[in-house]
Amino acid sequence: MEKTKLYTLDSARLDEVLNRWNQSSTVYVPTGKGRDIQLKPLGQGERTEDYINLTLPVKEMVFQQKEGLFQWQRKEGTIQVEGLAHQHSKNRILYGVRACDTYGIAYTDRFFLREFPDPNYGSRRADTAIVAVNCLRAGKHCFCTSVGTGVFSTLGHDLAFTPMESFYLVEVRTPKGEELIEAAAACFQEVDEKILEAKDALQKTVEDRFPLKMDLTNLWEDMARTFDADFWLDEANACIGCTGCTNVCPTCTCFNVVEEKIDEEQGRRVRYWDSCQSAHFTRNAEYHNPRDAVSRVRYRIYDKLKYIEERFGFKGCSGCGRCTDVCPTYISIIDIIGSIQKTARENPQAPAVHQTTKLRHEIMDREIKSQNGLFTPDVATITRVRQETPDIKRLFMKYEDPEMHRHYEHKGQFFQVTVFGEGEVPLSIPFGPDQTDELVFDFKNVGSVTDTLFKMKEGDIVGLRGPYGRAFPYESLKGRNLIFIGSGVAMAPLRTVIEPVMKHAEEFRQIYVMASALQYEKLLYKDEMKEWAKVPNLTVLYAIKEPTDQVAAYKGYVNDLLPGLDLDWASTTALVCASPERIKKVARDLMDLGMKPDEILVTLETHMRCGAGKCGHCKVDSHYMCVDGPVFTYQEMMALPPEY
Repeated sequence: MEKTKLYTLDSARLDEVLNRWNQSSTVYVPTGKGRDIQLKPLGQGERTEDYINLTLPVKEMVFQQKEGLFQWQRKEGTIQVEGLAHQHSKNRILYGVRACDTYGIAYTDRFFLREFPDPNYGSRRADTAIVAVNCLRAGKHCFCTSVGTGVFSTLGHDLAFTPMESFYLVEVRTPKGEELIEAAAACFQEVDEKILEAKDALQKTVEDRFPLKMDLTNLWEDMARTFDADFWLDEANACIGCTGCTNVCPTCTCFNVVEEKIDEEQGRRVRYWDSCQSAHFTRNAEYHNPRDAVSRVRYRIYDKLKYIEERFGFKGCSGCGRCTDVCPTYISIIDIIGSIQKTARENPQAPAVHQTTKLRHEIMDREIKSQNGLFTPDVATITRVRQETPDIKRLFMKYEDPEMHRHYEHKGQFFQVTVFGEGEVPLSIPFGPDQTDELVFDFKNVGSVTDTLFKMKEGDIVGLRGPYGRAFPYESLKGRNLIFIGSGVAMAPLRTVIEPVMKHAEEFRQIYVMASALQYEKLLYKDEMKEWAKVPNLTVLYAIKEPTDQVAAYKGYVNDLLPGLDLDWASTTALVCASPERIKKVARDLMDLGMKPDEILVTLETHMRCGAGKCGHCKVDSHYMCVDGPVFTYQEMMALPPEY
């Protein structure tokens, strides 16, 4: 590994260096007084060196609080879309960034630039250089030394300045940093590694002066034993949902996506910072919300102290203390850590709850085959419309560009479907891998976007992003008994497996499709199920609450039919799509019959906004339902937090 290049800079020449850099880039420097410290372009305010930290984390310079994703316009019988990832300020140098924020940048680089790279963040980050200035004193709530992210910067910077007696020690971390040195080469003097002894001594002195020191060695174990502790209710009662804590956090990355409609002919989609502390954050269709006030507050703490590190290998809390500084009701992550450790000491035999969360992290570099980028949909036309039930429709669509069909890969569980000017909604894939010339979606009218989609007709234009998610397996099902269990529109994600299974039924043993609804008229795939029932080893069973003369149906819950199935349960796989509550009831009955939890496959249709594990809305502990799922085994589902 190449040695870090070291330089010194006379303190009196710092302004000269900043001005030279400013000739070819825009240099941002700390300005302001007291707790109101902001990065502003050089010359737009008096530069200050008298500050503990910036008021807001430097992430706002590369992950903007609000930014456009794409714009659209109706033109010549179609809709033209244009991504907005590259419309931002170029060639910026951010000077004076503290270690807790450079660590945050290192994490956001990891988060946004891997597994579906974020084009907006990537474009801004490529045009931004980070110059850290190591701090020599701590704020009231600083604890970076306890979490290992400071006190001097080690990650996320291009150059790191350490103030010495009359000069700065300058360390080069990246080629971008070396370019900054070359741009003002006359001001820097290269030195050898002996100077690091003085730096290390200074760092120890600064660390010793930190007022807050915590031993977090066994924190994860203590968190597992205090998951249901009484103090969480006290913290939840104190929270007023202002979201200040997440707004000032260097590692919070959640965002929401909304439409800005200019008129009927044009508009754009934007994203803005969102917060897991908002009551709406995890709210699903028809207002089901798995998180209550207690689980919301607890989730933020777990995310900062465990989930982020568990998944990405970075500390989720950089120890900056800003969340404590801004909380109007003084909810302090420092005090919560103390409560966790104190309660764990007082109850050493308490059972561990939600301790194992490493199920399966689909961490890989993935790319959606799209003409327009990750967040910009490809244009498609509705070719046919079919009314399936009073509140469920089927739409057939074709991409405007035929090449999209020729290169379509049937990998994933859902698409994000755009109604231009209204919004976007995730819809399951209900068609098999052989169907690539036309895309089909079955959906229920349950919200504003689906309401508009429900009214659309043949020839109308929509947008498609996807496919996303991990789908049900197929090859591993061969040679086994299969049970498909779904209700209403929940049959849609099962159909993508039922179709190929039906066509190759000889490769499977006994196959049961178990469909339930309140009335027969509300059953999805009524005609298809009659065709499926003609396959020799495939049986369709109905559980319908209200009597019908259309089919032979059981009046009651579908679970009641399970004991009557003549199956070798050890050689059976069940595929279930329903609400989490219903899934649990069905799974318990299946396990009572002898099935193993890892042979029960479920799909968790949670609140998904981006589809690529970026917005955070579908994050459950260290997992993103849209990337790691939505298909899980029941064994994996049971390792998720109790509210799921």
